[in-house]
Parts: sequence; structure tokens; C-alpha cells
Amino acid sequence: MPDETRSKLRPTIVSPPARKASIPQVGPARPLQPDTAGSTPTVKQPTAIAGKPRERIPVTAGDLRKLSPGAAKDVIDRTLNLLGAFVVEKASERKAILWGHDLQKAYSDAIAETLALSQAPVVRKVQGYITRMLEILGSFDVMSALGKGGGGIGRYFKGINGKTDTVSELAAARTELDQIVRIMGEALGELLDLRDKLEKNARTVETIAVDAEAAALAALYLSEYFRPAGAALADRFLERSMSLTQTLLQIRGNSAIRDVQIEQPIRMIGSIQNVTLVSMPHFLSSLAAINSLALRDALVTPTEASELNYKLHDIIRQLKS
Repeated sequence: MPDETRSKLRPTIVSPPARKASIPQVGPARPLQPDTAGSTPTVKQPTAIAGKPRERIPVTAGDLRKLSPGAAKDVIDRTLNLLGAFVVEKASERKAILWGHDLQKAYSDAIAETLALSQAPVVRKVQGYITRMLEILGSFDVMSALGKGGGGIGRYFKGINGKTDTVSELAAARTELDQIVRIMGEALGELLDLRDKLEKNARTVETIAVDAEAAALAALYLSEYFRPAGAALADRFLERSMSLTQTLLQIRGNSAIRDVQIEQPIRMIGSIQNVTLVSMPHFLSSLAAINSLALRDALVTPTEASELNYKLHDIIRQLKS
């Protein structure tokens, strides 16, 4: 055999590497199962904490009506709420002494606000203008001047501020009245705002009155409730009941004053609307017409003077009412 044949190469067979073991597929993680031995048991219902239940005041509407037969239903209801919220375990002389103190403080603040509102600058301003209008109009004396006879404007009016009228003085007075009418018209909005504030303040005082009556009745009941346990605590509640009752009497007694305070800007509003915006322009136009006659040396008849006098006194009456 030739050497070539003997030396012919043969392929080398390499065995493949051994296959690795397959990795098992991992599923969703399962929750760990705690060892039940010695574990805390699961709570399946609300727990109850041992303790003493709060002591409530035993009271009914009938009990309160025995103490205050004339009390209104809203006062009785408010008193029941106060007593229902009272914690007997926390009762003390300090709590009794401060019972209803916040209501008396609120009433004091409301009175101070009422006083400040009644002295508002717009009130003084409008009142000053009304006073000045009365001074000017009060100086006119048509009928007595008419009795002196003759013609001309100076004979039908006495002088303004005690002086005999002239055409120029009357024109100056009419100019000032025109100015007052305009200024008072501009004050109408301020007076309306003031009236709203006074009415709101009055409603606040009425609410305080109801709360004060309820607090006084509740204090009276508590004084009797605590009387067997201790005289000191009962006396403090009785003192507070008397003090709150006195506050209530003051509120009720001053209701007429509050009505007057509310009526003050309303009367001024009426003066502006009925007098300065209606009656006064009519009077001023008649005054201007008579003034025009005087400039022409025309005679002012008694009828014209009487009509002007009527308008004059009607305006004065409205301003004083």
C-alpha cells in the first residue's frame, strides 16, 4: 500500500459536553406560613377597655319646667344639651365659677359694638346736616311777614339768622340747601350699611339672650344636683345662675334702646328719601319761582305765600319726626 494511503488523516470525533440539569420554573411566591406555635391570636372583634362609664346628669324637660315654667322650648332644648354634655367627674368650683362667663363677655363686646355703631361718623354728619336745614328753614316766617302788607320778597320773609331777608340772602340760603340735599343723598349708602350692621348686632344679642337663659337654668339645676354632695360647689352654680339671670334681664330691658338705635339710621334714610329727594326739591323750586317774581318787582299773592308756608312747615315736621 502506498505511503500516502497509510498516512491519510481521519476525522477526530469529540464527544459533546454533558448537558446541565434543567432549572425548574419558579411560580408565584407563596406567603410564608408562620409557625402557629406560640403566635399571637387573631383579633376577630373589637376589644373592650375596662373602665368606669361616664356619669350622666339625670334630667328631663319636665324637671327643667318645674324650675322655670315660662321657659321657651328652644331654651329647654338648649339646657338639655348643656346638661347632657356636662361631665360629672370633672365638676369643680373653677368650672362652676366660669360657667357662662363667655356669654357675658360676648354680651359686653356686643354692647360696645352697638355703642360704636350708634356714634358712627355718618350719623353725626347727617344729623348735623339735618340740624342746619332746620335752622335755615326755621328762619322763614311767611305768614307773619305777609301780615305786614306790601309786596316784594323781603316783606314775605323774616331774615335768615334773625335778619330781614333780601333777595341775595335768600339765594344764598337756597344754594346751601341745594348743597345739603346733594351731600345727604351721597350718605344714603353709608346709612344702609350702618342699619345692616346694627340689625346683625341685635340678632347676636338675641342669640346670647337665649344661651344665657339656658346656661342660667342649667346652673340652677346643677346647684340642686350637687347640693347633697357639697354645699360649696352647689353655691357656686347658684351664684352663676343668678348672675346669668341678671345678664338676661339687662338684655331684655335694653331691647327698646336697641330698637331706637336701629331706627336712628332708618329715620335718617327716610329724611333723605322723603325730604331731601322729594319735598325739598319741590320747595326749592317754589322758592326759586318766588325769587324770580321778586327780581321783576312782581307782587307775591297771599295764596302763593300760604302754599310756600305749608310746604315749609311740612318739611320741618318731617325732619323733626
